[in-house]
Amino acid sequence: MPRAQLLTALILVTGALRAGAQATPPAGMHHMAGMQHEASGAQPTQGGQAAFAAISEIVKLLDADSTTDWSKVNLEALRQHFIDMDLVTLKSRVRQSPTAGGVVLDVTGDAPVTPAIRRMLGAHAPMLDAMDQYHAAASEIPGGMRLTVTARNANDARAVARIRGLGFIGLMTEGDHHGPHHLMIARGMSPHTHGMQ
Repeated sequence: MPRAQLLTALILVTGALRAGAQATPPAGMHHMAGMQHEASGAQPTQGGQAAFAAISEIVKLLDADSTTDWSKVNLEALRQHFIDMDLVTLKSRVRQSPTAGGVVLDVTGDAPVTPAIRRMLGAHAPMLDAMDQYHAAASEIPGGMRLTVTARNANDARAVARIRGLGFIGLMTEGDHHGPHHLMIARGMSPHTHGMQ
């Protein structure tokens, strides 16, 4: 077959295959009216972007609770909190310095990161301080907050090393209060009046 005819045949076959692929849904996937999808087999457990998935989980909890007062529910406040979390986690600058028994963390950022840092660290430091293993305090500095965390037992070399190893973001994850805190925000309650971050 001449080269030009072979090229034409390949183009036609490729086009037919593409058209067939577009017309035939993947195995187990059936297109429904309104672009709804019904799939058989295992399904994804994540609802997409992390904040979206977390809010979706909260909505399911609120729906499952017959005592939910929907007139007070404020999912927008929860979304704003997740924006703060995103800014502090991804956009802040951290300077870590050792201190006796732990670390000093200067956490700063540009607007709108600075107010997010102050909201989150100002609330999280008391939570850390309430835990058995830490002394923690936060104070404002230009552009952000200074978080100082030390081991309650300053002679425990492993505890001190762990604090320094965790650093800023690791210490921010400490405690089992984050989930209940998010549910309180969604319910329209002020978690800060309950000593939660």
